[in-house]
Amino acid sequence: MNKKDLINFKKILMQKRIEFLNKTSNIQREIDADADTNIGDEMDTASQNSEKEMHFELVANDKITLDAINDALVKIEKGTYGNCECCSNVILVERLKAIPWTKYCIKCQSESENLQNRK
Repeated sequence: MNKKDLINFKKILMQKRIEFLNKTSNIQREIDADADTNIGDEMDTASQNSEKEMHFELVANDKITLDAINDALVKIEKGTYGNCECCSNVILVERLKAIPWTKYCIKCQSESENLQNRK
C-alpha cells in the first residue's frame, strides 16, 4: 500500500472515529434524559426499559467498532495497517475501502464466521 492510500485511510478512520464518538455521546444523552423522565404506568416503564436496553446495545456495538478503529489507527502508525491479523497476508484495498477498520482478509474472516456458525 502506498503512502497516499495510508493517508487517505487515516483520514477516513479519524472521521469515522469522530462520527462514532458523537453518536455514542448522543445516545448517552438520550439515556440520561430518559432517566429524568421516568413517569407513567407499567407499560410506559416497560417501553422505556426496552428503549434503554436497545440504546445500551447500540453503545456496546459502537464501542467495539471504536476499538477496531483505534486499533487500525495504531497499525497505520506502526506500519502494519492492511495486514491480516490471522495469516499476515495483505488485505485487499477494496475490502479496506468497505471496512477500513477490518482486521482480517476475506478468507480468514469467512473461516472465522464459519467456525462461529458451527458452535
